Amino acid sequence: MISVAMITYNGLAFLPAQVTSILDQLLDQDELVISDDGSTDGTWDFLTDLARKDTRVHLLRNQGRPGIIGNFDHALHHCRGEIIFLSDQDDLWYPGKVARLSEVLSDPPRPWLVQSDAELIDDQDQVTAPSFYALRHSRPGFWANFRRNTYQGCTLAFRRELLAIALPLPAIVPMHDMWLGLLAELSGQVRFVPDRLTGYRRHGDNQSALTPRSPGQVIAWRIQLGLALSGRCLKRWRMIRILRTIQKQRRMSHGS
Repeated sequence: MISVAMITYNGLAFLPAQVTSILDQLLDQDELVISDDGSTDGTWDFLTDLARKDTRVHLLRNQGRPGIIGNFDHALHHCRGEIIFLSDQDDLWYPGKVARLSEVLSDPPRPWLVQSDAELIDDQDQVTAPSFYALRHSRPGFWANFRRNTYQGCTLAFRRELLAIALPLPAIVPMHDMWLGLLAELSGQVRFVPDRLTGYRRHGDNQSALTPRSPGQVIAWRIQLGLALSGRCLKRWRMIRILRTIQKQRRMSHGS
């Protein structure tokens, strides 16, 4: 089963085309989990009508405005699939995206996370840059992406195992995609594939890794990110030790 976690907020202008490009690639048993952050532009009405027509669409609505990270956290907590994709509300998924990334995640050595390349498009669907990878000099590697993030949420897919350590998404990290990518680097294998499988839309209302940040903001974010990663990894290490202790005690009791 595949889950697509999408977040929305006042995105009606591009949402219908994006939803269609996703649903065209999903099977009957798959799901599109959409968490809305209190839209007021008709987005919610569009989504409720869509959910009535298509049982693969599952809607959530936030109380308050948790923002991008909180909204994705809400969606991911409700995903049931073994393979999970992230989606923004205003991009386009090109044919074959779901099949290609699912294949990479399923083939040995079964990486935890995969990222594909994307074309940048404008509000008229015209290509403005042929490769996100080229713009960001994208490549795997923990320290490379800690210093300069090249993970982009709308091009990511990952196996469910990653959620066990990634959730809840810390509110203090710069972005959800950076958090997921770095945790996957630490805990499992990561693959960057060259296929351009997304039309990544850039327009005046969206936010992304391409927006310049001040040096002070970058330093502050890296400190917060380092603290969050250290805390989460320490928690996971403690859980592993507890589980191993329990398993050892069970073996000893069975032996006696």
